[in-house]
Amino acid sequence: MWSDAAKELSKFTEAVLTALDTDGYPLSVRVPARDFDPATGTLAVSLPADLHAAEGQANLLCHYHDDKLWSLDSTQVKGCLRRRDDGWVFAAEHFTPKSRWHMVSFLRRIHTSGQKYLDRRGLRRPAVNWAALSDIRRRAAK
Repeated sequence: MWSDAAKELSKFTEAVLTALDTDGYPLSVRVPARDFDPATGTLAVSLPADLHAAEGQANLLCHYHDDKLWSLDSTQVKGCLRRRDDGWVFAAEHFTPKSRWHMVSFLRRIHTSGQKYLDRRGLRRPAVNWAALSDIRRRAAK
């Protein structure tokens, strides 16, 4: 069932596991992405005790870009962190495979999210000084 998620995760050497600690604060650790089990949708993870991890919602995020921040690739698996025996396991609950409309959907979501942020605070969308950005780009190209 989780073979699509495993296939996407296998493109990356590591993932960032984000969960909450016992005080409700986020914690993030790097974990081996290729160890995700496609049959069970789980990933055994090693967490330092001093992080005080708590069971609950968690996610795995992998991303890649080149030195110029191009060639973007990413994948995310949502799930939960559970204590198992003397260790921890991430258990997948949701994965949306990429499609040709993946980026369009992503851009719509961040546009909507950004607008809601501004609306809640009674702010206008900031103006972009395109002339200054063009000047910086021109100077950087030299």
